[in-house]
Amino acid sequence: MAKPNTLEICRVHLFDNRDDLLKQAIPEMLINRIIRMRSAYTLWLEHPRKKDAEIRDHLLTFGVNKTQAYEDIQLLKVLLGDMSETSKAFHRFKFNSMIMNAYDLAERKKDARSMVAAADKYAKYNQLDKEDNLKIPWEEIVPQRFEPSSDPQVIGIKPVADIQDRIKALKEKYMNDIEDIEYENVDFDEDNLFAEPNHE
Repeated sequence: MAKPNTLEICRVHLFDNRDDLLKQAIPEMLINRIIRMRSAYTLWLEHPRKKDAEIRDHLLTFGVNKTQAYEDIQLLKVLLGDMSETSKAFHRFKFNSMIMNAYDLAERKKDARSMVAAADKYAKYNQLDKEDNLKIPWEEIVPQRFEPSSDPQVIGIKPVADIQDRIKALKEKYMNDIEDIEYENVDFDEDNLFAEPNHE
């Protein structure tokens, strides 16, 4: 049986309770990891400015070693960011969180100018002022169905009568003419092989 992919399981079951995880026949060790990851995920989501070391220390409280904690952090970065661009998307997530925190602070201070500046940065960074790119409906694209055929008429070539018999006759003719020979060493002057000719 294939080993379950932790990342895929976390994507689907990160917020399931222990009973639901047990019903899914997920191993106890993986359930403990999901619960640990959920805790760190929530912490990082609420405090995006926390550094890797702080999240590592949080994970260590669950009784895992540092290596395991750093492996969890890599998965967390994928879960927090875009699945295909882990580090870049994670930093986008952190940047947006910092801008929103700046906006909230400006709003509490009733600083309209800073609120507008933070909102402007947020909109520009997320390209809200631009049209969305045309989304290609990949799921609707159906690949061409090709069926192999030995009939040349399919591509517009006139068939040759008794072609298989002619192929067989040519094979027999030329296969009988084959002669196996031993290779021979060729003596040549390697040093002067590519030398310019002397025209004196």
